[in-house]
Amino acid sequence: MVQLMTMKLMLKISIFTLLCVFASYTYAQLPNIVDGVTIDSSISNPKPGESVDISIQGYSFDLNSASVVWLVDGKTYSQGIGLKKITVTMPKIGSTLTVDAIIKSSEGREVRKSLSLKSGSVDIIWETKGYVPPFFKGKLPLAYQNTVHVVAIPHLSKDGLTEIDPKTLVYQWKMNGKFVENGQGYGKQSVDIQLDIIPKPIELEVQAYTREQTQSTSGSISIEPTNPSLLFYEDNSLYGLLFNKSLSGKVSLKNEEMRVRAIPYGFNVNLQNDSNNYSWMVNNIDQPKLLKNQSITIRTKGDTEGSSNISLDIRNQSDILQGARGEFTVYFSKKPITEEENIDPIF
Repeated sequence: MVQLMTMKLMLKISIFTLLCVFASYTYAQLPNIVDGVTIDSSISNPKPGESVDISIQGYSFDLNSASVVWLVDGKTYSQGIGLKKITVTMPKIGSTLTVDAIIKSSEGREVRKSLSLKSGSVDIIWETKGYVPPFFKGKLPLAYQNTVHVVAIPHLSKDGLTEIDPKTLVYQWKMNGKFVENGQGYGKQSVDIQLDIIPKPIELEVQAYTREQTQSTSGSISIEPTNPSLLFYEDNSLYGLLFNKSLSGKVSLKNEEMRVRAIPYGFNVNLQNDSNNYSWMVNNIDQPKLLKNQSITIRTKGDTEGSSNISLDIRNQSDILQGARGEFTVYFSKKPITEEENIDPIF
């Protein structure tokens, strides 16, 4: 019986001792867990050479009267009473910037806060499918109701020398603040966006980060769709299409005949294969005989003089917002093109 009571007493003493040790340990660790000070950066995914504000905030700690020493990569960067913010410049891709804030209150209480940042960047490029002539060397314009293909090219590095393979990163795409369908996940380096029927600019954002979430970068781009365009070129019987100069404004008919071809730019289909979209007008009069023609032939007889307005309207029958209109005035005279008289040419 005495032995049993002794064992119970020893057990109680052991439990009491453990509780005291735990309480002491908890008390010692409490300032580090709940010290009332936070450190943060103004940019979560900074780019190389970008300026970033690093700041501290106190909730149960009077920072206005506290002495603050700022260290950048272990070296004193700035110090002062109530110095709650500094501005640093990010190093090259893959390099880590470590910022420490050593805060000492007027009562002698000291807190140290650290923050590490790695610089990275992302290039965003886009392209769209549509029709332009084979000679066209510029960027294909994005027309309303078309599809745009967007690719992210992130630049992240673990050692500052070799960039991380973009295919091994995790991506999150957003359009106008909302997540893009099928645009989230591992290796989702590109997305295809179908534009709405309502013509408006789109804002695309992408965030790319490692699977371990130790590095990340983000970027955004604004894309504004435009109307397709329409240009006219002379289709010369000897030299072919004269793409070196489009026909617009006032055009002189130097020979008895000139063939003109209309070339659309930016439609999401090749309208040359759907000639029912062409609606020609001469002096504001419909030309139903030319409905299925991409070209128009202008002729004059003898010493006929005057001018005629030639216009063409193209509409994409599948996407109603895709359309273009063009016009020019042809003059049948050897005189300077200032005549006011209009005549109907022979087609």
